[in-house]
Amino acid sequence: MSEKRGVPSETIQQIRERIDIVDLISTYVSLSKAGQNFKGLCPFHSEKSPSFSVNPTSQYFHCFGCQVGGDAFTFLMKQENMDFMETLRELSQRAGIPLPERTPSKSQTESGLSRERYFHLYRLAASWYHQNLQEASGAQEARAYLDQRGIARESWATFQLGFAPEGWNGLSNWMAQQSVNLDELIHAGLVVRREKEGGQGFSTYDRFRNRVVFPIADARGQVVAFGGRVMQDEASPKYLNSAETDQFFKSRSLYGLEKARKAATVAGRFYLVEGYFDVIALYEQGITNVVAPLGTALTADHVQILRRFVPAVMLVFDGDTAGVNAALRTLDLFVNSGIDVRVLLLPAGEDPDTYVRTNGVEAFRELESRAATLLDFVVTSVLNKAQKDSIQDRVKRADEVLAILQKTKNPLEKDEFLKVVSERLGIRQDLLRKRLPTLRLRVDSLRPESRPSNLPPKVSLPLGKPEERDIIILLLQGRLDPSHVLDLEVDVFTIPVYQHILGQAILFRNESGNVDLEGLRGVLSNDPAYDAVVAQLSVWDLHLEDPHAHVMGCLGILRDKSLQRRLDELIGQLKIAEREGRHEDVDILNLQIHGIRNQKASYTVS
Repeated sequence: MSEKRGVPSETIQQIRERIDIVDLISTYVSLSKAGQNFKGLCPFHSEKSPSFSVNPTSQYFHCFGCQVGGDAFTFLMKQENMDFMETLRELSQRAGIPLPERTPSKSQTESGLSRERYFHLYRLAASWYHQNLQEASGAQEARAYLDQRGIARESWATFQLGFAPEGWNGLSNWMAQQSVNLDELIHAGLVVRREKEGGQGFSTYDRFRNRVVFPIADARGQVVAFGGRVMQDEASPKYLNSAETDQFFKSRSLYGLEKARKAATVAGRFYLVEGYFDVIALYEQGITNVVAPLGTALTADHVQILRRFVPAVMLVFDGDTAGVNAALRTLDLFVNSGIDVRVLLLPAGEDPDTYVRTNGVEAFRELESRAATLLDFVVTSVLNKAQKDSIQDRVKRADEVLAILQKTKNPLEKDEFLKVVSERLGIRQDLLRKRLPTLRLRVDSLRPESRPSNLPPKVSLPLGKPEERDIIILLLQGRLDPSHVLDLEVDVFTIPVYQHILGQAILFRNESGNVDLEGLRGVLSNDPAYDAVVAQLSVWDLHLEDPHAHVMGCLGILRDKSLQRRLDELIGQLKIAEREGRHEDVDILNLQIHGIRNQKASYTVS
């Protein structure tokens, strides 16, 4: 078999066979069992109803919305924007199958670092920061600060908390001992380069100094960045994040996601809080499905990430004005997203960290039980500002609420809230209903469904007979009996794609009719001309009450149509032979036509 960049095809196939595609994709998408497949929201385009299917038998995925599909290699390459060799190394580690020794990857990000080198540098840095917190004499203040914040020592290890010492070059000096050069640290954003005054060369310094360090990981648990917090509240900036790189974007990152996603999938909900300490505090109390943005406002990308895993989100905000305003700002992001969003508002002056440590998890659960829906919270917040003795103010608040209600597509919600507004503001409901269409407020452009999509053009299945399609579906899904496989012949199919798939399958068919499906899938998945169609057929949900009868019916139709095509061809040749007076050919053709008619008749009788 051929090789890819020095890696034998046999090794690639072993990795493909060892990877559980459901387990792999579950790292990024919440999947639920649906018949023979698993389904979820597609990670490659915005959708409200699941059209993304994964078949554990065929080890293929396919989205019927954006038509993207393939195997584990295809998924990881597209999801992580990796090239094939990076994906191969990632999956080989996951599968526990070593790759042949080779020179370091030349595939690099725009910064000049390969992905695997980038991750390696951040793993090293995280281990150094963590060791400093535990052992360094200069970390006494950091240890005391975490103790004072109530962070248990076990959480130091769970979240791999660290400490960056006060010096300018502590990390870079230690990294040099690990054979890491300064340029790599600069490209990775761990070290800052600054030109000296007068253009006399440049100096470098560690980005994080004299701070408690919080590693930030992606959904797979790879450290991609750090957050640093000073230990004196008067120092500035209080929080410092890594600079954005090819692997790290604040608007797409959520602190704690790698730890929270499994618990969130089980619970069906994420708790969304505001900071690192809030995440850790709730996690210590057993609320492990908790995440936080990185000191930035929530974005449409954050919402997309959340909805891939869960149908519901609990927003946990401080009870002061800033917390209320933060909740109000999320409306445009969540409205019509398909996510059930509720708002847990803490008492004024409290945040999740202080509240749960002071009052306990039961008090927190009590607040949770009274959490309002996001729309209810927003509408109530506006109505609470209304001055009952001012007509102008009541009209103003009514218009604000009506503008908000324009954003929801749910007519029942609109109707119920119109009743509430009417009662609270003393304005007739019919007047509000007439006013409603005049306040079409444009929803913010960050809303997921209004963002431009860069979807690939749709790849539809070839038009053809359903019997051809069904046989290929059953073949790819391993649902054909070996005796049926032995009956399959390429020339009875009329669709080139199906002919190609079957032709490849015959190469992997033994004398008993058993097909080496893993070998077949390996060949087909490496062919971009057929990969998308193969992926779609491999996850096709084909429900059959009597599979044997359906297969026999399809084979009978294929055979009969094949004989009819041959009969029509011979009749055409006969007419030409008769016209040209080729009597010997006429006799031969008549015999062949008679034989085919007898075959058709015998199949019909049987």
